[in-house]
Amino acid sequence: MVSAPAWRPHALDGALLWFHRETGTHLRVDAPATRHLRRKAPRLVLFGITNACNLTCGFCSRDLQARSDWTVESAFEVLSGLARAGTLEVAFGGGEPLAFRGFDTLVQRLATETPLAIHVTTNGTLLCEERLARLSPYLGEVRVSLYDDNAWEETVRRLVLSGQTFGVNVLATPERLDALPGMLRTLHSLGCRDVAVLRYVGNDSRLQLRAADEARLTASLADSPVRTRLSVCFGDALVEVPRLFGGDCGAGLDFVTLTSDRKLKACSFQGPGLPIDSAEAVLAGWARRQDVLATASPLKGCARAGGAREASLPDGLRVWRGFSGNNSGDCVLVGRFETTREASDFVDALVPPTPSDRGYPESWKALLAAEGIQVDPELYPPELMASVGRTVMFHTDSTLMDDFAPLRQWLWKRGGRAVLSDFFGSEPLFLATGFGANTEDALDALEAALASESLGAFVRQGRAVFGLVPFRYIQEDTTALMERLQALARKQGAVVAAELVRASGKEQLPLHLANRDAWLGPERLLIHFASAEDAARVARSLNGAFCVAGTEVLVEADHIGSRLQRLFEMRVTPLTGRHVIVEATYRGTELQPPELGSRLRPYLKPEDRLTASDSPWGIRLRVRTTEPLRVLPAVVELGTLVGAEARVQMHDEDRLAAALHRIRVELESELRGR
Repeated sequence: MVSAPAWRPHALDGALLWFHRETGTHLRVDAPATRHLRRKAPRLVLFGITNACNLTCGFCSRDLQARSDWTVESAFEVLSGLARAGTLEVAFGGGEPLAFRGFDTLVQRLATETPLAIHVTTNGTLLCEERLARLSPYLGEVRVSLYDDNAWEETVRRLVLSGQTFGVNVLATPERLDALPGMLRTLHSLGCRDVAVLRYVGNDSRLQLRAADEARLTASLADSPVRTRLSVCFGDALVEVPRLFGGDCGAGLDFVTLTSDRKLKACSFQGPGLPIDSAEAVLAGWARRQDVLATASPLKGCARAGGAREASLPDGLRVWRGFSGNNSGDCVLVGRFETTREASDFVDALVPPTPSDRGYPESWKALLAAEGIQVDPELYPPELMASVGRTVMFHTDSTLMDDFAPLRQWLWKRGGRAVLSDFFGSEPLFLATGFGANTEDALDALEAALASESLGAFVRQGRAVFGLVPFRYIQEDTTALMERLQALARKQGAVVAAELVRASGKEQLPLHLANRDAWLGPERLLIHFASAEDAARVARSLNGAFCVAGTEVLVEADHIGSRLQRLFEMRVTPLTGRHVIVEATYRGTELQPPELGSRLRPYLKPEDRLTASDSPWGIRLRVRTTEPLRVLPAVVELGTLVGAEARVQMHDEDRLAAALHRIRVELESELRGR
């Protein structure tokens, strides 16, 4: 079994791309140091592994006469060879890939023996619950093609319940445009978070979009309640719809297509392909026959106009998240108040946005403006808003930026504190949940009720029961889930508390509940400023234990109350654990990780645990310490000494244990107040 690295590098022409297999996060670096780089393999392979399909759609582009010449072994050999050469992802299509004999075995082998991220586009009719459960651990993303007769609503419901990352593909034709807004509303109500609108490429004039049709499609996209994106085949059409990148579609260079009869093509719409029988043949054709692969499809609807094969971008870092062009990621904010009333009032003040809202609702803008908080028009409101006990939670599944900055600022102004605030997180989300009761009978009844609810594994400790609820239940119906939790507590005369947390899902709760190091320590607040001058200026007004390190100020006290928190409108990170992880990433140094780590070691104590490694952003030094006031200035000053920019992050070593402790404290407080 291959132990694939979390991040894989992929050379572009003049740039460097880093890819995270588990989350689909991409980091592109354009800089003088990357200009010498050249591609060595296509980034993505679109694999039409079979021509067989259990549907007969008139607009399908596949060649009905083509053979299906692949076996599990031959497909594995080619794809594993391309992975060794640097290919990052494979997306299976067809035909219907689930109709390929041995498909499940092939997916499992690729997932466990290669570093490839694996995706599948399917009509969904063969994706039963049993098969989805078998494939889901090995798949990055499932895309469902929406047809009028393939029971797509049932498939979408099944995928939402499974927790599998997925999206829907919709072919935009003149006949379908009138129904498209209704389809998008239905998909949103079912829990779908991503829709790709495809353009017909072919010679049937009845399926091609005209100028008036494109205007109608643009209006539908603008009013869509679900995040909707365009396929690359639209090219520069629909000019009012924003693009992440412009330029050529990348067919034949960034991605290639392998057909069911063992041909190499730029895309499925291109003419006759190049024969291939191995990974070496694919790479040779890709490298030497760009004259063929760069040509446009002879079919009407292809937007390729020739010219530059790749967009030329100015120097900088670009981050996005998604599989095979799904350019999006999640955004989460979890805050805590001193009382349940404050938490519920905070959420209740935000009238839920409507599908017609194209940004923060006007009522939100007015509410925030009264507090001196301005809202960027490009920000989206959260899709999930909820309060449980003293906790408020906000989440958006698909975004390109930190959408919740105004809400985070308002949270601190209202006397709350952010305990989780990030976007494009690398770990799944769970709802850490605790129920507290004063009697053994009530706890027994709670355990029995939770087992019947199938919300996940719960464990009992003291006068409480704790568990991790998979996030898919929250996405399915936030209001219904929160009402279920509250109803369970009321029925047994118990109290409930919860927090969204990032976790792997493999945690053993008793170990985290017993980890007193996660919360036996002073409270700390890491405050991030826009400039070192701002950090130094504000620090002059502080008393007690604190340090200033570049643009960061770390405050430490037995208790950090809301008065201090309200002083800061910028981004803050609260820390409550005894052991803290201080991470610094250094850009612009030629030192290797061991050498840079040795430069920091004299500033550390023997009990400080130091690790040094490469990362997509530069060299990363990671220090586990109980004294971050000493370590933070050292890691920042090291950057100055070696002439490198240092970017610093800090977090509790065991974030799940810290969340469980906060839940435990809340439960005990509520039970005492009864």
